[in-house]
Amino acid sequence: MISILIVEDEPIIAKDLAYTLKDLGYEVSGICCKHQEVLTHLSQHQSDLTICDIHLEGDDWDGVRIAQEIRRIQDQPIIFLTAMADAATINRAAAVSPDAYLVKPFEERSLYAAIELAIHKFSVSNKVESEAIVAPDQVEQVPFIAGNFFIKDKKRLIKVNAADIYWIKADGAYSQLTTNSQQFLLSTNLGGLEEKLRGHFFIRVHRSYLVNFQHIDAIEEDVLYIGNERIPIGKIYREEFYRRLQQL
Repeated sequence: MISILIVEDEPIIAKDLAYTLKDLGYEVSGICCKHQEVLTHLSQHQSDLTICDIHLEGDDWDGVRIAQEIRRIQDQPIIFLTAMADAATINRAAAVSPDAYLVKPFEERSLYAAIELAIHKFSVSNKVESEAIVAPDQVEQVPFIAGNFFIKDKKRLIKVNAADIYWIKADGAYSQLTTNSQQFLLSTNLGGLEEKLRGHFFIRVHRSYLVNFQHIDAIEEDVLYIGNERIPIGKIYREEFYRRLQQL
């Protein structure tokens, strides 16, 4: 579940925002109204996205400076919330490169759209250059932020941590991602996902399979087992697989 931090000094608006987020299927990691509270929260909790009011009363930091500090400590999507949508305010906030804006009063559908836009925009701006091997008209990129995939399921974005993935199997231009309890069909091919997961415990063992080393239960000649799944080790991938296995 996507975890969201709220930075808002008006209690009624903060509570309304929290209730709406929960109704949309998100988790609220915390509600802060001053920068000291934000800094304390960030030292104790991890969030996936922050919704931050630009104008905060009674604080010597405004939302723009708080957003800059959040980006420094936990690089994540930022959505600015403001009752003032004038050009001067927007231009000042733009220095932080926020991923979306919400203007008070907001509607539920506007909030949902802003969150989805922010996650997608942040993911695209931080993707590695090698992902360009996936043609833009071939598949829609699946957002991958800080070791988490954000997978669209109807009106919700579901967070799947890379460490929880057992294997990913090619399915044409798409890929089937499997965890212990769920399966997802991703609109990204296996090559694109392999690049996203580089640096994690994943290795290509077959032209159709990308597996997580941490979940391998057994290896028998040219076959490995993860749970009840029997996954072949392709000839051209065998040497690299055993080399990586020896390094662990």
